[in-house]
Amino acid sequence: MTSATADVTERDAVPAPGRDLTLSGPLFRAVAVATAVVLMQTLVYYLLIRHQDGGFGDLLGRASNFTSLKTTGNIYTDFSIEAFTYPPGGILLLSPLVLVPSNLLAPLWTFGVLGSLTGSIFIGLRFLTRLSVPHALLLAVGATIVAPVALSAVYDNIFWGQIGTMLTLAILTDFLVMRAPAQGVWVGLATALKIYPGIFIVIWLVRRQYRPALTALVTLAATTAVATAFYYHSAITFFRQQIEGSQELQHFATYSTAEASSSIVDVFLRPPYFLGHLTPRESLAIAAIFVVIGVVASYGAWARGHEFTAVIIGLIISTICSPIAWNHYFSFIPLLLLVPLELGWRSWTARVAYLAVAINVVPWPRYKLVGVVQVLLDHFHLYLAYVAQSATMVSMLLVMLVAALEFRPRSLRPRRLRAHRESPSASVDASTPTAA
Repeated sequence: MTSATADVTERDAVPAPGRDLTLSGPLFRAVAVATAVVLMQTLVYYLLIRHQDGGFGDLLGRASNFTSLKTTGNIYTDFSIEAFTYPPGGILLLSPLVLVPSNLLAPLWTFGVLGSLTGSIFIGLRFLTRLSVPHALLLAVGATIVAPVALSAVYDNIFWGQIGTMLTLAILTDFLVMRAPAQGVWVGLATALKIYPGIFIVIWLVRRQYRPALTALVTLAATTAVATAFYYHSAITFFRQQIEGSQELQHFATYSTAEASSSIVDVFLRPPYFLGHLTPRESLAIAAIFVVIGVVASYGAWARGHEFTAVIIGLIISTICSPIAWNHYFSFIPLLLLVPLELGWRSWTARVAYLAVAINVVPWPRYKLVGVVQVLLDHFHLYLAYVAQSATMVSMLLVMLVAALEFRPRSLRPRRLRAHRESPSASVDASTPTAA
């Protein structure tokens, strides 16, 4: 094999995160250290948050929802803390919460949030670099220690007891680790739980990767069907209110959350635009335009062989184009630090990705000052509130738009495949007899 052929093979090869996984020597020590550190970090945040007002509020709300489900038979009504906003598949996937003792729920969930972040960074490092498993794992743990301190989006995922890092891990696993026939299962489950990860099914379809898209759709349908069978009254309520009654569509014009949400449609429901209540269809059209731009950007990155960046763009559009985007939805922000490992520093997308991380180091939720409080602010703090309300969304939008320009598709045929097939080294290798 010629050196040119070796270069092509090396470039096109996908790192296998599953290799070298023998629990002996350095790997055993790395796993032990990583587990101990994440457990210690879990304990710190659990003790810190449990004494704060609102700590683990969303997680406790889910537990309350399942208590109501036992008594009323319908999880979408008669809630004591907050409404259950997940689709029927979410009932099934979150139902194991009732098996966990109440005093262990918060620490176990915190460990799951931090462990999922570690897993996502580990997968990214293994996919993009030649780091050994122990080194990648320890770097991922180090990043997990820093991320909640530096980024409010990650901290809020822990504080509220949310699922953002777990969804990110499922999506990265499906795109960067899984292979046929199982590829698509994790995205299907994530979509059954939260709906918005369904954008990744669209991304597969645009790529003409029909097998994982079909697997995801079958997984979504099967999970929803099983949930409907077990929780019939709840499922019927969801379908009638959210689908037939268009309540999900109404979320695209929910002014009551516009001051705190980082969804792109909410920008047009607050100053300096303040166009008033856009109709749900107008808001949906705005979101759809940016979804199309984002899908094109993701496709362009993938067509040039940048799979990790393509997934990051998918995470961005699935978040900012949703009807409501709370701060904890952006818990994938630490992964933007890995983009230059794939694109290099000459890429403007990589540079803007680092700019986006820097922007989000500022704890913008503290300055949003929602509600009537804004009326009492001086001009400086009022403008600061306006900036804070859009800073995260704008930073993510910049990454997506720059990627759309940098990776705009010139052909429907991926360049990485075309380059491999048209490479002179490929023809040389084909005509050169291999050594016995």
